[in-house]
Amino acid sequence: MAFAYPQVALDWMLSGCGPSVLVLADSLALSRTLINRGCRVITTNPDPARLRTGLNTPLTLVAASAESLPFGDSKFDTVLVHQLFDTANPALSLPEFARVLRPDGHLLISHLGRDDSVPWVRRLAQVMRSIDRGAMTAPSPMDIVAPADRCRYFKGYSRTFRHWEPISRESLIAMVGAVPAAHRLDEIGRQRLMTQVTAIHDQAAGNNALRLPYTLICWRGQVIQDQFTSPISRDESGLIIKV
Repeated sequence: MAFAYPQVALDWMLSGCGPSVLVLADSLALSRTLINRGCRVITTNPDPARLRTGLNTPLTLVAASAESLPFGDSKFDTVLVHQLFDTANPALSLPEFARVLRPDGHLLISHLGRDDSVPWVRRLAQVMRSIDRGAMTAPSPMDIVAPADRCRYFKGYSRTFRHWEPISRESLIAMVGAVPAAHRLDEIGRQRLMTQVTAIHDQAAGNNALRLPYTLICWRGQVIQDQFTSPISRDESGLIIKV
């Protein structure tokens, strides 16, 4: 799914944040958006292949994990993590985010997840779980950002935004058909599955275009420097943590 970060959500996230931004995201689209807003951006991802499309462009790219950032202390005004916080170890990544942030810097975390509270999505989930018990059981976006709420290095709060993605009957069938469990069905079972999915689409859409519902959870927090246990001092460039 091609996701365009909602303007209202991005405005809320960036309000009061400084222009030097470290971005950890599943694609380069968000970095390009921030550059267009006048931010100075460095983009990182643990998978170098995800950065390859940014080669030979104005983007500054660094392959690195959230648990071991190759940057000095107090380097960024803002750290923005989108769709990658659930793959990181929060016990290691959150202290790293705090370390590279300047005094009063901000950590921003966002995650887009399917909204299973919508009736037709619940019906689709029931059908999918009939062939795979683990289908459509991803953690909620709120659960994903919960470790940031508990972290002593930040004081933050969250806001939820809704996002609706148009999906045609053909696209829904293709999405379901791409699931590994669907490939394991015999021809009769596969036809039965596609008939059920088609019926769910047609009943939910009626005469209108069907839209797949998503929830975008956005969490923003300010770093709390007095929670660092190592001795600290300040100079003109910001906070220094002696290790």
